[in-house]
Amino acid sequence: MRGRQWVILASLALACGNDEDVGGSGETPTSKPTTDSTTTTGMTPTTSASDTDTLTDSVTQTTSDDTTTTNTTSMTTPADPLMLECGSPPDGAVAADYEFEPTVSGGNPGYVFTADGLPDGVTIDPSSGKLSGEPTTAGVYEVAIHVVDDDDTKLDVKCEPFTINDQLHVDLDAIPGPCLLEGESILQYVTGGDNSPIVCATPKGVGDGDLPAGITIDPDSCEIVGAIEETRFGTWAWIVRARQSGVDVFAPYCATQPIQTPDAYDIKADHSGGMNNQLEPLEATYDPNAPLKIDPDPKFTIDKGSCGQSCFFGFFYKVSTSPLGVGACLMDKDKCTGMCPLIDDANEPDGDRQIGCSLVPQMGMKTGFAHELWSKGDTPAAEFADRPFVQQWSIDYCLSSAQSDCSTKDGIVANGGGTNLEFAVILRPQP
Repeated sequence: MRGRQWVILASLALACGNDEDVGGSGETPTSKPTTDSTTTTGMTPTTSASDTDTLTDSVTQTTSDDTTTTNTTSMTTPADPLMLECGSPPDGAVAADYEFEPTVSGGNPGYVFTADGLPDGVTIDPSSGKLSGEPTTAGVYEVAIHVVDDDDTKLDVKCEPFTINDQLHVDLDAIPGPCLLEGESILQYVTGGDNSPIVCATPKGVGDGDLPAGITIDPDSCEIVGAIEETRFGTWAWIVRARQSGVDVFAPYCATQPIQTPDAYDIKADHSGGMNNQLEPLEATYDPNAPLKIDPDPKFTIDKGSCGQSCFFGFFYKVSTSPLGVGACLMDKDKCTGMCPLIDDANEPDGDRQIGCSLVPQMGMKTGFAHELWSKGDTPAAEFADRPFVQQWSIDYCLSSAQSDCSTKDGIVANGGGTNLEFAVILRPQP
């Protein structure tokens, strides 16, 4: 199981939140006939172990003094002419693995190959003629291949033009929502590439989110297969990788389970410019060259309807691994993640600190509480300079007039009426 961070917070009435508790591949025998002294034998075919067919004209003469003279002439079949065929070279793409090998025949083997006009990043193997590499610049290239055989016979062949396309790319801005849903595919938003097959998969590394139970991804169509089988309320987000000739592109996918348990509290969230969109992932951009931070969006309200004048709340959460939640923030008192508000504080190493969440009053009574969601991290690794990533939050809630009900993880789960939320944060690099 992927590493996760577990945090419990129990808060009391008007003194809510505890800063210390929140954080973040044989021979064939022959018989010689007796020679008569008056017999002449001619045109006798013989077989040798050589690969070259040889026809021997043998004439034997016998003289009266028993001296024998034999004259032999050997004729070797000439080699086929040296030939090289390029055919139709396959398309390539910037940064993609490229391979192409022309066909050579005839001449005297022991060929040496050179070429002119190759795309930058592509070279020719002098002994096999195989072209390989990763093109660096798109364009159409006029390529000539030269071959010399072991007899110094030379041949120059101008191939059909080589086409190198733009690098495989996915247009995340064209996706209508924060993620792709059932019936949609990353292939709808892919441009460039070398026109070879694209294969999709769901990686399980840092920033790849959580694939919900019951769902897989078709490797060819890159569409969602199956139906979500999770019982928790909310939305799961995960990354799908599309790979072509060694080049990867990524896009976020989502699936939602919209049904709460009968006794669950009302959950509302406002974020990304929308209201009551708790089933929608938070979508944000980040600077791949700067430390990461999400705050103060989104904001949540957890409403039981009635909690009494003395109202206690607790929440328990776990977060999937991602570039958020790591780095120097681990040394800070507030750690790297939290669900109560941050305020500016010049006395803190990172310039802010977490304060308590607030209760929700209604006509003198307390009905629930409000919280935010924040997360920090170091400047992301280079691999995230041009790809999105996901941070999946799994939250359980408890509200009670008895403080002990909501003071532990087990207590929160047991006394929260099945109130939980799966909430996804999707971040993509700034254009």
